[in-house]
Amino acid sequence: MNKVLNLIYSAAVSAALMLSCIPTFSVNCAEQETKLIALAFDDGPNTTTTNEILDILEENNAKASFFVIGVNINDESAVSIKRAYDMGMEIDNHSKTHTSMMNMSPEEIRAEIDYVDEKVEEITGEKTKFFRPPFIGVSQVMYDTIEQPFIYGADTQDYMTQVDTAQRVENIMKYAKDGTIYLMHDAAGNEQTVEALKTALPMLAEQGYEFVTISELFERQGETPKKNILYSSVAKYPCRGYSLHEELSTESTDKITLDMNTLKNLGDSFAIEMNYTSSSGNPPVIALQRWTSEPSLWYAVQPCYSNGDKAVFLASDIISAFEELDIDYGDIDGMSVSAYGGEVELSDVKLLVNSGGEQSLKGDVNSNGVFDIADILLFQKWLLSVPGTKLDDPKAADFCNDNSLDVFDFCLMKQAYIGQK
Repeated sequence: MNKVLNLIYSAAVSAALMLSCIPTFSVNCAEQETKLIALAFDDGPNTTTTNEILDILEENNAKASFFVIGVNINDESAVSIKRAYDMGMEIDNHSKTHTSMMNMSPEEIRAEIDYVDEKVEEITGEKTKFFRPPFIGVSQVMYDTIEQPFIYGADTQDYMTQVDTAQRVENIMKYAKDGTIYLMHDAAGNEQTVEALKTALPMLAEQGYEFVTISELFERQGETPKKNILYSSVAKYPCRGYSLHEELSTESTDKITLDMNTLKNLGDSFAIEMNYTSSSGNPPVIALQRWTSEPSLWYAVQPCYSNGDKAVFLASDIISAFEELDIDYGDIDGMSVSAYGGEVELSDVKLLVNSGGEQSLKGDVNSNGVFDIADILLFQKWLLSVPGTKLDDPKAADFCNDNSLDVFDFCLMKQAYIGQK
């Protein structure tokens, strides 16, 4: 790795000597972070609906991912795959036959995946990068056998004929959030989804969302997809600018009781962060519980951020749950962090507080909470104007503190990275 960095550094210094070639960009520190959405379509390809959706994506300058079924790939539909790929779309794997794979043997599972990979590689020159299981059914044998990361998504219910165009638009909009992956379908004849996209995509763009492939979503959010996780979203690390309030006891590694009075006094300024391992792949939840009065209550608050190793709950997650249930801290008997299916092991549990305004971690241009080699490579791609490359936090790259970004900042970034090793 140091050899790679030294080569990068040498190239950067050489470039710095050619002043006419140095790209310089002003940094708008008040610029809003980009909100990313990954549109993902199942059950193609075909020569009708797939192309109609591609037309709409092209009109809206949008990228998407297409999870194709192997038996649907023929000489005619292959043209649609090639068109999508040439437009910058991602072609992913939805199995050969769209049969439930939960009870298949490893050999049967591999045959389903390999068939699609071989067909897609013949057309595009690349194998698929992600897998969406038929009927969203998964098993440990599938996780162990399939190389590609597993994708689910926000379910727009666009496979139900009784869900009309207006309802599909509503379903798309209600799940709009930075990092969302959508579950939609480009199956032949799914015209209501075609019409819904004509309305929803301009609305999402107006709200500041950018449409990216699933691969780009992981890269831009600073996350690496992991095994044994069924992803429906890929969020940015949310606690930049937070500081430690206190370490929470982990005497019991499978359950942490929270002090409700402390949380209530902190209002909307706190976050609870922890490392975890999970037997089911599900992140831990915060359970709101009532057992001394009727009606009894057990309500699971999902983390706003989880990446297979770390989970974060914001105060707003809990406040939203209270609003939905029409209760407050005084209406429950306890709150705890615990498993949501299977077993979970918790460690390094911290109560954080917002220290007043988001602060940049120097060098953390992908805004994932750490400064590492991924930030250096991303900044290098950005300086080279690689299409589609954006910095989530440009201010974090301004090592010269001159409100502009150029190759000199890159050199200082590289030095800072080596210095922290």
